[in-house]
Amino acid sequence: MLEPQSRAAFTELLKPPTGFELEYAVGTTFTLDLSTALMAPLSFASHRVTSSDEKLGVLEAVRRASDRIDIFAQAGQLSMGAPSDLVAFLEPMVHPVAIARGLFHPKVWVLKYRSGTQVTHRFLCGSRNLTNDRSWDAIICLDERRPEVEPTEDRFERNEPLVSFVRTLPGFAVHPLEETRRQRVLSLADGLSAIDWELPEGASSLTFHALGIGLDHISRPDFHGRRSLVVSPFVSEQGLAAMRSGVRERTHLLSRPETLDILAVDTFDDRLQTYVLDDAVSLEASNDGESTEVASDNGSDGPSLNRRAAAERLSGLHAKVVSVDRQYASHLFLGSVNATDAALWSNVEMMVELKGKTGTYGVEAILKALGDLKTEYETHGGAEPDPAEETSRTLDAALRNLAGVKVNIEVAEANPYDLRIWMERDGLERFANARSAGVELRWRLLTRADLGGERLDAGEGDAARVEGIDLVDITPFIVLSGSMTDPRGTQHERRTILLAQLHNDVPNRRDAIIAGKLEDAATFIRFLTLMLELSGVHIEPTGDQHALGFFGSAGGGVGSGGSGLFEALMRAVSSGHEGLAEAKRIIDFVQAQGDERAVLPSGFKDLWEQVWQAHLELRGAES
Repeated sequence: MLEPQSRAAFTELLKPPTGFELEYAVGTTFTLDLSTALMAPLSFASHRVTSSDEKLGVLEAVRRASDRIDIFAQAGQLSMGAPSDLVAFLEPMVHPVAIARGLFHPKVWVLKYRSGTQVTHRFLCGSRNLTNDRSWDAIICLDERRPEVEPTEDRFERNEPLVSFVRTLPGFAVHPLEETRRQRVLSLADGLSAIDWELPEGASSLTFHALGIGLDHISRPDFHGRRSLVVSPFVSEQGLAAMRSGVRERTHLLSRPETLDILAVDTFDDRLQTYVLDDAVSLEASNDGESTEVASDNGSDGPSLNRRAAAERLSGLHAKVVSVDRQYASHLFLGSVNATDAALWSNVEMMVELKGKTGTYGVEAILKALGDLKTEYETHGGAEPDPAEETSRTLDAALRNLAGVKVNIEVAEANPYDLRIWMERDGLERFANARSAGVELRWRLLTRADLGGERLDAGEGDAARVEGIDLVDITPFIVLSGSMTDPRGTQHERRTILLAQLHNDVPNRRDAIIAGKLEDAATFIRFLTLMLELSGVHIEPTGDQHALGFFGSAGGGVGSGGSGLFEALMRAVSSGHEGLAEAKRIIDFVQAQGDERAVLPSGFKDLWEQVWQAHLELRGAES
């Protein structure tokens, strides 16, 4: 049943199965908050990063995950919550998307895990954006079932919409993906063809629906049936009519008051029952340990409509669900599709259809599960749209259009550094058109609120310039702000983040960010330990998780006793582990900055030279 009381953290759904590690992941989202995206790699680090690691754990998890994750998001829908210089490590994995018409709206994760020679996959699909939103969402989690027989032809046909969806992603990106990343996406897609997915309890079949990628002839959902339930925060007359056209009896519609009120009067008839969420309803938290993310699948009874713990109560509706009762079973559609004509005929969307028992997936079962969370809402529609909301939507659309422009940033070789910023010809036209429509524009670097201006639209010959910035302030992320005045004279402002193509980047730019986090010997040792742990070197836990292992206390030096890091270094040497090469790059940077006395423990430098020499000799002998 769609059970509001059962929930799990979204990050928990990303975690590898026991004994497995993430090999590769592709995520899609409409809106992307960069600070929220920083938390996803922690899911893949599993138990190796604890809450006590704080920023160091996030830093190393994100750094290691940057070449194993690709996230595709609608251009113009990138934002930044709490500022963090760690977003520099997201740059390679974030890909803004612009499509010819409509919006890029799917909320999907495809994950590949490995344990030795064994590989398994997981698929997440729902309405959950990668943001810190507090709305009610729904999501389904499907794990690969190990096949006992060779794949059948119907399995290939069933997975074809999912395979095609993943294969199209690189072509949507504003900037071309590096060839290695592009091939990895295509390889992941090919690997999905023969997968047999484990179905939730009560489900007898599974269908993927990928909209907006040219598969309408095989992938368009069919909502016909005896009665239906539509859960959708956004509704248009045409979209709702399409979902109801094949329903013989009543349709139950759960949406938002502001959405229902502006629908045309003739939308409402005696076969449509409307509801809204009752935000005054408080549900008892069945688990007080999870409050980080909205989640979904309860692991046994099918997909779930979920909520955060009571400490962070959900408010507002974001879930998209359709349930249709037919003669002998019910069909549940869950994904990113709103009841709008744009969702059905223009946007790129993804939906999963489950066929199963009416007692689990049927209309009455879901209405009963929602209980007092829903309340009937009487409206005749016909209300005039709020001019303020209309202006905000116009402004959002303008920023999305501008965010699809290819912007270039070139780094000049100097210290401090200079930047040249320009865009392609079609971008100049888009900015001119936006200004003609009354949009006032400003920009700045994400890393420096004081560096920017009004004119970003410049060709290469008269590029905008930013001069004299530090290494850690170099960034391809640009904050673009737009403002408009509505008919009532109220000014509205929106902002988004553009991702530019960075040319002549400084190779050790991210190393400088890491070095800046290493405040003393204690943080250096903890970070080095994390680097080795997350790269697969086993380290026995010490009694004090803040201890420095072999190096004892921060001021104790090499002779202070204990184990931990020293043994890990020895294991890394004996295995020829690549984690040592990653560690060397950071250690070399610290030493080059002249900070080694404050950061490196006493005696570490001599020990490290011996460790590295042994590593080189062993590698040479093996080759």
